[in-house]
Amino acid sequence: MAQLQNAKAKKKKGGNVNRRNVWLLVATTILVIGSIFMFTPPQEKINQGLDIQGGLSVVLSAKSTDGGTVSTDDMEKSRAIIEQRVNALGASEAVVQLQGTDQILVQIPGLSDTETALSTIGKTGKLEFARLDSFTDSDVKTKIENGQYGTNGTITDDFGNTLPSGTVEHLKVDEGTYTPLITGNNITKVDIGRASETGTDYSVNVTLDSEGTKAFADATKELASSKGKIVIILDGEVQSAPAVQSEITGGQVSITGGYDKDEASAMETVLESGSLPVSFEYAQSQVVGPTLGQDALTSGVLVAAIGLALVMLYLLVFYQGLGILTAAAMAVFAVLYLGILALLSHFGLFSLSMAGIAGVVLTIGMAADSSILTLERFREEIRMGRSVRAASITGVRHGILTSIDADLVTLVSALTLFFLASASVKGFGLTLALGIVCDIVMMLLFKAPIIRLLAPKSIARHPGFWGVKDCEQAAPYFQGEKPAASRKDVKGRFIKLDINLLGYRKIFLTVAACAIVVVVALVGIRGVNFGIEFVGGTSVTFHQGGNDVTTEQVRSAFDAAGEPDAVVQTTNSDGQAGFLVRTTDTSAESAATAANQVADQFGWDSESFEVTTIGPDWGTSVIQSSCIAFFVSLLLIIAYISFRFRDPKMGVSAVIALLHDLVIVLGVYVLVGREVTPNTIAALLTILGYSLYDTVVVFHRINENMKAEAPKCTFATMANHSVNEVLVRSLNTSITSLIPVVAMLIFGGETLRDFALAMTVGLVCGCYSSYAIATPIYVMWKTREPKFAKLQKKYGTEIQRWFLNRLPQAAAATATAGASAPAAGVTAGAAVDTQAASANTSANAAAQQPATASAQTPATKPANHGGSKNKKKHKKVQG
Repeated sequence: MAQLQNAKAKKKKGGNVNRRNVWLLVATTILVIGSIFMFTPPQEKINQGLDIQGGLSVVLSAKSTDGGTVSTDDMEKSRAIIEQRVNALGASEAVVQLQGTDQILVQIPGLSDTETALSTIGKTGKLEFARLDSFTDSDVKTKIENGQYGTNGTITDDFGNTLPSGTVEHLKVDEGTYTPLITGNNITKVDIGRASETGTDYSVNVTLDSEGTKAFADATKELASSKGKIVIILDGEVQSAPAVQSEITGGQVSITGGYDKDEASAMETVLESGSLPVSFEYAQSQVVGPTLGQDALTSGVLVAAIGLALVMLYLLVFYQGLGILTAAAMAVFAVLYLGILALLSHFGLFSLSMAGIAGVVLTIGMAADSSILTLERFREEIRMGRSVRAASITGVRHGILTSIDADLVTLVSALTLFFLASASVKGFGLTLALGIVCDIVMMLLFKAPIIRLLAPKSIARHPGFWGVKDCEQAAPYFQGEKPAASRKDVKGRFIKLDINLLGYRKIFLTVAACAIVVVVALVGIRGVNFGIEFVGGTSVTFHQGGNDVTTEQVRSAFDAAGEPDAVVQTTNSDGQAGFLVRTTDTSAESAATAANQVADQFGWDSESFEVTTIGPDWGTSVIQSSCIAFFVSLLLIIAYISFRFRDPKMGVSAVIALLHDLVIVLGVYVLVGREVTPNTIAALLTILGYSLYDTVVVFHRINENMKAEAPKCTFATMANHSVNEVLVRSLNTSITSLIPVVAMLIFGGETLRDFALAMTVGLVCGCYSSYAIATPIYVMWKTREPKFAKLQKKYGTEIQRWFLNRLPQAAAATATAGASAPAAGVTAGAAVDTQAASANTSANAAAQQPATASAQTPATKPANHGGSKNKKKHKKVQG
């Protein structure tokens, strides 16, 4: 009776679990359908950057208020403020560059209306509050008193009729005719709201700092009795002049002036970014085409699709049926990710560049990483003797927890870049953070439930199809129920005898140190070839040829003229097609010579182009903020890993490996003479994520194994075994990430090679450094601790290679106990599997455990893998 009740209870519990898994998959389906609806069709729902669709190019000329020369500092400050305003418009991936000595070039993707851009980016944004009684112009003072400071604008049509324009014309006042009470420098916060509960107009609400609050409170206290007015002036125009009813002490001020929502938002952007130190006038504008030709765009998308197809094929070959689940997980991730990008595009917060397309493909690689990690842990626990159903619970849980740990470390870096950096680095931080969130959601809502639903029946009944048959067949060997004379006795896609990676740790670290020294020498001798975005250059505007010549042809012509890294865009100004070309040549004369050569090649008039020097769109402020964000992220990474694993040595070791990877990539760029562009920076930041991911996975396994029972080996031996346990996962994830990147490097065209080269080198270095840099440093550092120093003294300095998840002596003991052959034969067979550990002295071997020890002694148990299940349970697994 009791057995029947227990069976019913288990059945009920299993039913509840299955229902929960089904509901999670239903939720996933709803999210996927919603995401598909949001991003379909993607070319319309996801905003595109300058390099894909082009946009609006506007030139602003600076005018000093005193008629003098505009200073370089004022121009750089203005450039930074305008860049902030452009980004506030939602136009990420915009270009803002100094041009000549008194102009700023602004290129905004997807925009074609000049007035819309100028209404925000070119405003001086000088906000002032003044008492009405401080005005010296009696005529202006009278108009403000009578409320005549905002009138409806009018236009006159072709027939002479006067019609309302729908805009408000504000009263202009001259500077010096009033005494400012508060300026925009006293503003700490800006937002918009309704001007009244019943009206349709909007107001701009500002919060003042302590100084402004006090000045405003003193003024309103004095004016309250007479109902005096405070005039609010923006860029020399009276916006409103409210009468003071009572003392205002909270520092909250509302600006009204008949604004609609767009006008209020534009003013909010201007006030938040600060006032420009100089005024700007509209000089010229033109619609520009993409910096990438249509051929480059098509080849990029095609290469990305081929790369993904090859990744899917590789997963299917290696993991068989489980590879289908991984491919499905990657598809779910991609749909959710694109849905979020479309949602951000809808609100004007995202623009997809060509590097962004590559980034989406690479971020899908993160989802493959998480999936492969989960699959490997699932297969591993089956090898350790768990049933398929039990492994689908514990193995999947352990795999997901490890993946989340790695994701969170990368998320720390991503959020730091988003909040502290600027320009495209800020956008990169946002997209990386979104990718990590989608990855975690995919694992919890799709990957875990689908494996747990399929495990009890489908996977357990058809292990060959699902790719776990080799693990089930290997379980008796890993449990010590069957002896194995050599690795060849056990078939399967996993490591049977540990590779002695940490045995070469001194060699690895010496090579790394030498490589860094070589890179430093290369940088000192050859220097870094920075792109136009960092160093500026020249801008050449051609006013003809846009209808007969392609951007690829112009790019090739400039390459032949000695400018191989020219950025080429088509232009259209008042119906006249042409080209805008930017080069890194800082000499206007030299650029003009190259432009003449190109014009001669295409038969263009030598007077049809202008040459202007331009500054970097990655100004000093952008580079400084990005560097600060990067170094802060390193400190936070150390802090997070130290807190999560309770060991600061792990965090420091991970950061050292990360810096090694970045230095090596920079060295390769210097060696081959490639240009460092913003795409390169995005690739380096992506490498940061991949390198950390691999390292955290290795450290997670070391930490997990050290929490098990007291080790019967040195720390180095346990760490080497931990590395071997996750080595197959790292190789597979690196291969799946490298496939699309290498495809871009080979077939993606010149415009993608900067990005692909950095990613190719970085992915290889990221995988390598986790095992050859981070882990050796951590092991050598950790071994010095008294606890582990004693273990090394007891067991010796040699690293023992585990065989079938057992120490060499334990494997020999299992073979001795279970083999029917003479003892001498077993000893010889065991020697084959422990050849790398045969150097252990007899004293060390005696210190381990007796040769007749049971296979179930603590020293022989797999470290925290659930491998202590009894034989009866294992026989059930085998069916």
